[in-house]
Amino acid sequence: MAKSLLKKAKKAAKSVAKQASTPQSRPVAEVVKSSAKSHIESLSKKRRDCAVMWGMIKDGNHSDDEIKEIVKSKGFDTLLGEL
Repeated sequence: MAKSLLKKAKKAAKSVAKQASTPQSRPVAEVVKSSAKSHIESLSKKRRDCAVMWGMIKDGNHSDDEIKEIVKSKGFDTLLGEL
């Protein structure tokens, strides 16, 4: 019985060492969306102000500050407070 336990322990140690030595693949970097843009996109189907804003910014490459300025100029204060 002691021999079988010893064999199992050695086999488990080899398995762990093998897993640790194999190189892990790194995830491919994804395009980072601005938090303001993703917030507006998620609410665009539910709220009219977000739908209007999403229609304006969906094709452009706007930063968070630019999006906030556009929201402010349109007068969507509730949405501006959420961003």
